[in-house]
Amino acid sequence: MWLVQALKSGGVSLFTAGAKTLQLKVEKKRIDIDMLDKDFLKDILRVGAEGKGQFTLGNIAKIRGIAEELEKDGFTVTISHKGSIVITLGYGAMPTLSQVITGTNAIEINNLSQLIRLVA
Repeated sequence: MWLVQALKSGGVSLFTAGAKTLQLKVEKKRIDIDMLDKDFLKDILRVGAEGKGQFTLGNIAKIRGIAEELEKDGFTVTISHKGSIVITLGYGAMPTLSQVITGTNAIEINNLSQLIRLVA
């Protein structure tokens, strides 16, 4: 979590094979991650799922722990796909029904159908 606290403001873009795959923007206690390439996101999830290529309940537990830590420290992280916010983690999350699914008020699923398409 020290890395999040060290970031103040700015932005960075990640290119893979000449194509922009990720854009990161930081401002105060907010981090916006825009995944521009669906395959890049799937690769990240596959590594997180220990090479099984599946998004599991274990992944949700890990994300819940991170989100609760962010909330405790007053930080918000949004994850978007091509500019459309899919999920909000941490302090700025305002869940409704997603709280039942995730078991925490630190995760807001902003666009469930898009999230399903991204992780499927």
